Amino acid sequence: MSQTSFLASVAHWTQIECKERVLEAIPKLITLYKNAEDLQQTVDILKILCSSFLPHLDISTADTEKEFYSAVMPQASDMFDSAVDNLLAEAGMTESDHLQKTLLTLLTVLMDICECLELCLGHAINKEEERLSSLPHAVSSSVLHVLYCSYTHCSTSDKIYGEQLALVAAPLSTLFKKTHSLQQAFTSLLERPAFCDCSSVNVIEDLTAVCHRLLEISKVVSGMDVRVFASTLKILSNLAVQHAEVLKENLDVAAILSFLCEEIVNTCYHIATLLLQNSQEMSEQSVLLLRQHLKLAVFLLKIVVHFCEIFTNCLSRAAAWLLTLLLSILRFQHEFTLTPDAFIDEIQHHLLVGLKPLLCLLLSDKEFVAQVASVDLVSDSTSVCLLCVTILSLLPASDAKVRDVWMAINDLHGASTSILEILFSSVKHCYMSLVLPVCLHGVTRPGKPPVSVSLYEYTCTNLCGFIACIPSRQFPVLELCLLKHTLSWDAYTACLAIDAWCFVGRYGDSHLCLQHCKLLMELCSTSLPSLTVDPANAALVDFRSYRAVPYINLQQALFRLMKFTTAEQQLQLFEEMAVETHLGLWSCMPVPYLHPDIVHRLKMAALSWLSQTVTALKCVDMVPAQHILNLGEALTVISCLYRQRCGFDELQVLPLVLTVWDLLASSIVGHLFERHILALLIDCSSYLLPVMDNCSLKEVVGLVLTLMPGSADSIKLAAASFLSAFGSKVVSPSAEVKIQSRPTADLANEDSRACRSAVSNALD
Repeated sequence: MSQTSFLASVAHWTQIECKERVLEAIPKLITLYKNAEDLQQTVDILKILCSSFLPHLDISTADTEKEFYSAVMPQASDMFDSAVDNLLAEAGMTESDHLQKTLLTLLTVLMDICECLELCLGHAINKEEERLSSLPHAVSSSVLHVLYCSYTHCSTSDKIYGEQLALVAAPLSTLFKKTHSLQQAFTSLLERPAFCDCSSVNVIEDLTAVCHRLLEISKVVSGMDVRVFASTLKILSNLAVQHAEVLKENLDVAAILSFLCEEIVNTCYHIATLLLQNSQEMSEQSVLLLRQHLKLAVFLLKIVVHFCEIFTNCLSRAAAWLLTLLLSILRFQHEFTLTPDAFIDEIQHHLLVGLKPLLCLLLSDKEFVAQVASVDLVSDSTSVCLLCVTILSLLPASDAKVRDVWMAINDLHGASTSILEILFSSVKHCYMSLVLPVCLHGVTRPGKPPVSVSLYEYTCTNLCGFIACIPSRQFPVLELCLLKHTLSWDAYTACLAIDAWCFVGRYGDSHLCLQHCKLLMELCSTSLPSLTVDPANAALVDFRSYRAVPYINLQQALFRLMKFTTAEQQLQLFEEMAVETHLGLWSCMPVPYLHPDIVHRLKMAALSWLSQTVTALKCVDMVPAQHILNLGEALTVISCLYRQRCGFDELQVLPLVLTVWDLLASSIVGHLFERHILALLIDCSSYLLPVMDNCSLKEVVGLVLTLMPGSADSIKLAAASFLSAFGSKVVSPSAEVKIQSRPTADLANEDSRACRSAVSNALD
C-alpha cells in the first residue's frame, strides 16, 4: 500500500481500529509527517496523530510514546514558524479575496497546531508519575516556542497587517485564546512533581531554559492582557521558587527582578497618570482601571519580595532597578496631596506596605547601599529623602554589621559617605516639598491613629529616633554630620541638623551637652566678624560676616543647646570664656535660662562697652575702624538683651544711644556708619521710646526719616519696627507735639513704601 493510500485509509479508521493498530500506524504516520510535501498536509497528519492515535498509547508502549513526542513536537514548532513566515510574506500583498482566504487559512493552521499541542500535553498530564519523568526535552521547548511566537504575532498584528487587520481580527482573537489555553495546559504539566524531577543535570538545564523562556513570554504579553501576563509570571515565580536550590547557580535572577521592577514602575506611572487626570473626581471606569493597575502592581511587588527572600545572594545585579522601584512607589507618598483620601489610603494599604519588607532584604546588600549613595538627588530628592527615612527606621532592628555598612558607605565612584549625609543632602534639594509643605498621609504613631504630617516633621522625628539607637562607636560620624550641616547655607538642612543636635543635648548625657556647647562657643568666637577694609575708604567697616548664614546657625544651635545645661555647667563655661572678652558671644545666649550672676555681669559689660565706645568716638578726630566695629558689637548686645526681655535701666542706656544719634547727625563720623550699625541703632531706639522726651523723639524721628530714601532693606525694616513701637508711646502735651506729628506722619508714609519695597526685595 502506497503512502498516499495508507494516509487516506487511516483517516477513515474508527477509534477501535486505531487502538488495535496503534503500534503499526504511528511509525508510518511519523515518516509521512516528516516527509510531507506542503504545510497543510503536515498539519492534517499531525491532527490524525494527536486526535486518533495518541490517546491509545499506554504503559506498554512507552518507547513508542517517547519516539512520538520527540518526532512530533519539534516538527510542530517548525511548522508554526513556517506558517508565521508565510503570514508575514502574504500580509504585505495587495488586498484581494485571494489574500483574505490565504491569511485565514494560515491562521487556521496556527490554531490547529496549538490544538494538537494541547492534546499532547493533555495526554501527558494524565500519565503516571514514573512515565511522566521520561518525557523528552522537546515537549517543553516546543510548547514554549509556539507560545512565544504566537503571542508575539498577536502583539505585533497591527504592524503586520496594517489596513488588513479588520479582515483577520476574529481569527487572531481565536488564536490568542487557543494560545492561552495551550499555556494553561502547559502550566498543569509543570505542576506535576515528576515532570520537574531535578535528579539530573539535564532536567536542571531544562528547568532553567523554561524559566528564561517564560520570562521572554512575559515581556511579550505584558502589554496585551493583564490576566495572561499575571498567570505567566505566576508560573515563572512558582517554578523558580520551588526549585530555587538547584536553579540559583544557573537562573538569571537579576534579569527577572529587573523586568519585574520595570513593570511595577510602568504600572505606577499609569496609576499616577490616572490620579493626575482625575484629581478632583474619578469616573467609574477610571476607578476600575486604577484598581486593576494597583492590583497588578501589588501582585508583582509580592513576587519581587518573594524572589528577594529566596535568592538573597543574587540581588546585586538588580540593585539599580530595585532602587528605581522603591523610589517610584515612594512618590505616591508625597506627590498626590490633592488626590481623594480614599485612593491614597488604598494605595498605601496595598502598595506602600510592601516597601519595608523589601528594604529589610536589601539593607545588607552592598551594591544596593552603593546605589543609594550614588542616586541622583536633584531629579527625585523627596523620594530619596523618604527612602533614607525608611532606612533609618529599619536600621535599629538590623545587625550591627549592617548598621556599620550604612554609616560608612563607599558609593559607585569610591567616595565615602553615610546614610545621614545622604539624608541631609536630599533635604537640601527638597525645597519645594518643604515650603508647600507636602503632607504625608496615614503616618502611624504608636498608640495613636494615622495622621497627616509634614515632610519635615516626618524626617526629623525618624532621624531623632535613629539617633536614639545609635551606638557610641558611630557617634563621631553623627557629630561631624550635624556640625557640617549646621553650617549649611540651606535653611531647612541647617534647621534639621540643629533640631537633631538639640535632641542629642536634651536626651543625651549632660557632659556630652557641655562638650557640644564648648565646641560651639569656640567656633562662634573664632567666627566673629573680622575687620574688612574697603580699598576706597579704609575707614569703612563691613559687618556682613555678622549676618553670614553659617555664623547665625552656630548661634542658633548654641542658643538652644545652652537651655539644657545646668547652672554649674554655665558657670564653668563662663569662667572659660569671660563675658568681658566674649561679650558678643554671651549676648546670643538664652538669657532667661542663664544663671543670674552671668546675666548681671552681661548687662554691666554691655553698658561699659557701649559707654567706652561712645566716649572714644567723641574724643578723636580720625575715628579708627576698630571703634566702629566695637560700636556695632555693643549695639548688637544691647538689642539682643532687650529682645529677650532682659531689661536695662533705660536711663543709663538712653543717653548713650542719643549720643550716638548726635554723632550720626554730625559730619565727623556720621558718614562712617555702616548700614548694619544704623539698623541696630534704630532697633535699640525703638526699645527706648517710652523714656524719650519730646525733643529727643523729634530729633530721632527726623534722623530716621532722612535715612529712608535709598537706604538698605535692613534699615527700612528696622524703621518699620521703630514706627510700630509708637503704638505704646504716650506723648505728653507740649509745644513740640504739633511739630512732632508731621515728621512722624512723613515717616509713616515713607515707612509704608519702604516696607513694601523691602519685603518685595526679600521675596525676590
